[in-house]
Amino acid sequence: MSPGKKKSSPSLRIFLLVSLVFLAMFLPLGAWMYTKQQGENKRLALTKKLEMLGELTTVTQRYRSVFYVREKKNFIQDKSLLFTADFNVYAGVDLAEGFDLQLKGKKARLILPHGQIFLVDADDATIHQILIKERFSSIDTGDFLPLISEEGEKIRLQVLEQDIAGEAEERAASLLKGILRSAGLEDISILFRSEGPGSGQAARGAESS
Repeated sequence: MSPGKKKSSPSLRIFLLVSLVFLAMFLPLGAWMYTKQQGENKRLALTKKLEMLGELTTVTQRYRSVFYVREKKNFIQDKSLLFTADFNVYAGVDLAEGFDLQLKGKKARLILPHGQIFLVDADDATIHQILIKERFSSIDTGDFLPLISEEGEKIRLQVLEQDIAGEAEERAASLLKGILRSAGLEDISILFRSEGPGSGQAARGAESS
């Protein structure tokens, strides 16, 4: 051995070898844990954002109905009323019922509550009297409110037959996909539970993009 050169001690070589092995083993693990934590933070942030949407109305429809009521108690007392009223139907997905968001890299899987009708509401401002006739008898709210209530139920059944819930789900899926895409996700699957929370029913209507 030439003068001025020092031979590294065995303990130093062992320390360096152990350090290299440690780095080779734990650096990938640390990177994986960091990536996983970042993914969880992203999932929690998106979950909070979706929760804030609450009762998400995606479909609004308007209907106009014509009503006629007449009551003739005797040959003296007679009253009749012809009027129109507009009804607003609101349907969508209630995220407050609970949903499940799963993320894996650029992939997202979102399971939502089923679509439903939130409200069928008669717009009081649109009630328009076309013909009113009162003879020894007066018309009051008790004469037309039951008609409006019955008509609201008929409209609800009608839009259910037209699968307004399915339309509400399609529009909700499109809207929520946009939110997930804006967060950098690309492969997105959206499914809907066939029943309410805790029903044990499988998800249906998978949507992917």
